[in-house]
Amino acid sequence: MTRAIRWWQSLRARIGHRGSALLFFGLLDLVFAGSLIAPPLETRSSASYAFLATILPLPVWAVAWGSVGLLCAVQAFMVADRAAFVAASWLKVGWGGIYLAGWLLGEIPRGYVAAAIWLAFAGFVAVIASWPEPLRRP
Repeated sequence: MTRAIRWWQSLRARIGHRGSALLFFGLLDLVFAGSLIAPPLETRSSASYAFLATILPLPVWAVAWGSVGLLCAVQAFMVADRAAFVAASWLKVGWGGIYLAGWLLGEIPRGYVAAAIWLAFAGFVAVIASWPEPLRRP
């Protein structure tokens, strides 16, 4: 067994399933935040990014995503992790809602697709948040 696998198993034993999920959500949100800080020109000119930028500047969106990502990463190591799950779920609900609104307003063609993905992912986060951590054997 490689050292990386043993390290991951040891970490997972300490943080449990909920903490592992929060680490995943934290990484996802931080990477997404980074993508919003300085997107390529062709991305910034897309209908979805142009619509998002009319609501708030992209760096402000990046701060929101980065903050939630950091919260998830920190609370992955805590027993009290509700704030991270709520923030992760609601950020994705809001993001999906924005895409849905953009589609309904005719600003984002096929915005319903992104809305469905983000809203479904928000639901997935909420489902994981409802799972109790299994009891650990001594």
